[in-house]
Amino acid sequence: MTDSAAAPSGGDERVRLRARSLALLEFDAVRAQLAQYAANPISRELVLTLEPAYDADLVAVRQAETAEARLLLEEDGSPNLTMTRDVRPILERAALWAALTGDELHAVADAIGLVRRAKALGARVRRRVPHLHAIARAVPDLRGLERELRAKVSPSGELLDDATPYLREARAETRAAYRRALDRVERALGRAEALQEQLVTVRNERLVAPVKSEFRGRLPGIVHAVSDSGATLFVEPIEAVEATNAWRERAAAEREESERILRRLSASVGRRAADLGYALELAGRLDATLAKARYALANGASPILSGGPSRLHEGRHPLLEGSAEPVSMDFETAPSGLVVTGPNTGGKTVALKTLGLLALMHQAGLQTPCAPTTRLPVFDAVYADVGDQQSIQASVSTFSSHVANIAAILRAATERSLVLLDEAGTSTDPEEGSALAQAILAHLAERGALTVATTHHRAVAAFAEGHESYANASVELDADTLAPTYRLTRGAPGRSYAFAIARRIGLDAEVVRAAEALQDPQRRTTEELLEAMQRERETLRQRLDEAEAARREAAAAQAEMERQLAEAAAARAAVVEETRRSLQTHAREVMARLKRAEAAAAWQTSAAPPPSAGEIAAVRDEVAAVQRSLRPRNWSAPNARSPSPEFAPGDTVEVASLGIIGTLADGPDDSGRVEVRVGSARVQLAASQVRKTDALADAPPPRTTIRLADDGLGQSNIELDVRGQRVHECLEQLDAFLDRALRDSQDAVRIVHGKGTGALRHGVWRHLASHAAVAAFDYAPPERGGDGATEVRLG
Repeated sequence: MTDSAAAPSGGDERVRLRARSLALLEFDAVRAQLAQYAANPISRELVLTLEPAYDADLVAVRQAETAEARLLLEEDGSPNLTMTRDVRPILERAALWAALTGDELHAVADAIGLVRRAKALGARVRRRVPHLHAIARAVPDLRGLERELRAKVSPSGELLDDATPYLREARAETRAAYRRALDRVERALGRAEALQEQLVTVRNERLVAPVKSEFRGRLPGIVHAVSDSGATLFVEPIEAVEATNAWRERAAAEREESERILRRLSASVGRRAADLGYALELAGRLDATLAKARYALANGASPILSGGPSRLHEGRHPLLEGSAEPVSMDFETAPSGLVVTGPNTGGKTVALKTLGLLALMHQAGLQTPCAPTTRLPVFDAVYADVGDQQSIQASVSTFSSHVANIAAILRAATERSLVLLDEAGTSTDPEEGSALAQAILAHLAERGALTVATTHHRAVAAFAEGHESYANASVELDADTLAPTYRLTRGAPGRSYAFAIARRIGLDAEVVRAAEALQDPQRRTTEELLEAMQRERETLRQRLDEAEAARREAAAAQAEMERQLAEAAAARAAVVEETRRSLQTHAREVMARLKRAEAAAAWQTSAAPPPSAGEIAAVRDEVAAVQRSLRPRNWSAPNARSPSPEFAPGDTVEVASLGIIGTLADGPDDSGRVEVRVGSARVQLAASQVRKTDALADAPPPRTTIRLADDGLGQSNIELDVRGQRVHECLEQLDAFLDRALRDSQDAVRIVHGKGTGALRHGVWRHLASHAAVAAFDYAPPERGGDGATEVRLG
C-alpha cells in the first residue's frame, strides 16, 4: 500500500523531508492504531507500512475504496477475513517441493478459505462497491485445492482414514495387529509373578512390561530398556515377539502410505503456491481497506472534501482521544496561511500537528475525525519543523537545527506543499529571529505554499496582519482562570500572559510588578488593548453560544410540535378512514336489503302480504342517508369548543366532523374513546370529537326480553322482543325461540321488532320466509303492536 511514485522530481531530499515530517507528526502512532482493526497478519503488515499518497488520482481511489468498505460494513456486517497462522513461509517451502506436515496443510486450507471469502466480498452490493469488487474479482479461484486438502486432512492436522482406500485398509490392519500383539503380552503377564505392576507400555516401538530386576528370569523375553535406578527392566515377552513384529510391519506400511499422501498434497500446494500467495496479497489489501473503514466507524470519522477554499472544520487530533479539543482553520481569505500566536500550553503546537496529521491521514486513504465540511487539497508534501531538535553529539544547537531543516523545506516546497513551522524565529536574538521568520514566510508565500506558523514575536504577527495573503490567529487562556481554551480565534494576535502566569505560579509579586514597570509603555498599552479585546470576544462568544442554544431549543420545540401535529393528523385520518369504511360496509348491507325488499313477492308463496311500499321507502331513505354521509367533505378538525359535558350511554350525540347524529352506546373508556350507534352501524371515536345534542337519534337503546304471554289467539303463546338489536344478533335468538315453541307444541308466536327504519323487521321476515317450521306470518293487529310486531303461525 506504499506509494510507488511517492518521490517526484526533487530527489532524495524531498523523500527525506517527507519521512521526517511523518515522524514529527507521529504518523507511526496512527498506523499502530489502525493495525488494531486488521484481521490477519498480511493486512496488519500493510497498514503498519501505510504511506500517504501525493497524487490526487491515487488519493481519490484510496478514499473511494475506504468509502465502499464503510458501506459494506454498514450494510453487510464485517466479513470474516481472519487468518490464525501466516502461511507465506509454508508456501515458500512448498514452492521448493518440500514435504509439508498435516498441520501445515490444514493451515493452507484455512488460508484458502480466507481467500474464498475475500473473493465473495461485496457480491451482493457489487454495483455500489466497484473498486472493492474489482479487487475481489481478481482473486484466483482455489476452491479445488481447498476441497482436496479438506477431504484428506482433519482440523487437527491428521490424515483422514478415507484419504485413500489403501490408507484406510493399512490402518485397519495396523489396529488389528496391535490388538493381537497386546493380547500376547497380556497373556504372558498373567502367568508371571515378578511384575511390579500390571502395565504394558512402549519402548523403542515394542510392547514391553516393567519387571523387577531380581525377578528377571521369571518373564522370558527381550530387555529393551532399563530404568535410571537399574531396579526395573522393560521386557518384551518372548511369546509376543512375532505378533509385535507383525504390528510394526503394518505400522511401517501405514506410515509409508501417509508420507506418500502428504508428498502428493504438498506438490498440489506447490503448484498453486504463486496463485495462493497473490490471492493472499489481494485478500490482505481488502482487509487493510476494511481496517480503515472499521477505524472510521470507531472514531466517528468523515471523509475530507476536495476542491474549493481550504478549510479545517472541527478537526480533532486522533492521538488525543477524548481530551482533544476541536480545531478550525479557514484559509479562504488567507491563501498563504495563518500565523498563530498565544501563550505556551495554549494549544498552538497541537493545532499545528492536528492540521498536518489529518492531511496525511486523508492522503493515506483514511477518513479523519473532523466535520464533514472540511476541505483540503492533495498536497505534494507535508513539511514540518516542530519541536526541539538540538543534538549534543553533533554539536548542533536548537537554532541551527531549525534553520537547517527550514532551509531544506524552502528548497523543496512548491505551490502544492503544506508547511508547518513551530515557533518560527525563536532560539536566537528576538529581533533577528523575528526578521528571519518574516522573510521565511514571505518566501513561502511567493512559492505559493500553504503555511501555518506559530510564534511569540509580535512583529511576526504584525507582518501577517499587513500581508495580503496571510492572516493572524490566536489561542488564548481563560482571562479569569488562565486555563487553556484550545480555541483558535481568527483575526487577531494572542497575548503571552507571561506576567499573569508568573504571578499565578508563585513568583514574588514585587518581582512581577517590577517587570511590568520595566515593560515598554507602548507594549503595555497594546497588551491592555488585547486583553480588552479578548474579554469582548469572550462576551460575544458567550452571547452567540446562548443564542445558538436558544435556536437549537426552539428548533427542537418546533420539531416536537410538528411531530405531535403529524401524529394528530394521522390519528384523525385513521378515525375518518375507519368511519368511512364502516359506513360503506353498512351502505352495501342496506343496498342488499333494498334489493331483497324489492323482490319481496318472491319471499314466500303463502298468502302473507309482501312488504309495503312504505317499508321499501324506509330502506331507500336509509341508503340515501348513508350515501350522503359518504360524500366527499372537509375532514378537518372541528373548531375549538368549550369542553363537552359528561357523557352517559343512551345520550344523543353529534359527531361534527362527520355530520351525523347518533346514540352513545358505550364510553368514554380509560383511553377517552366512545362508541356511537348510527342506525345499526357502530363507530368508535375519540370523546373529543363528540358532543351532546338535543336532536333525535336513529334508534332506541337496546333491550332483549323473552316472556310468555296470552295474546288472545286462543292458545298460550311465546313472545320474543328483539328491539334494538342487529339483524345477525337477533336471528340466533329467533331460531332458538322457534325451536322452543315447537317443543312446547305452540302453533303461534309473536316477534316484537319495533318500527324504526324497518331493517330489523325485514331481516326477521326474510328469515321466517325460509324457515321450514313457519306456515305464515303477518303484521300484528294494532292492539297487539301493529307494524312494530309480527305474528307467526307454525305448521
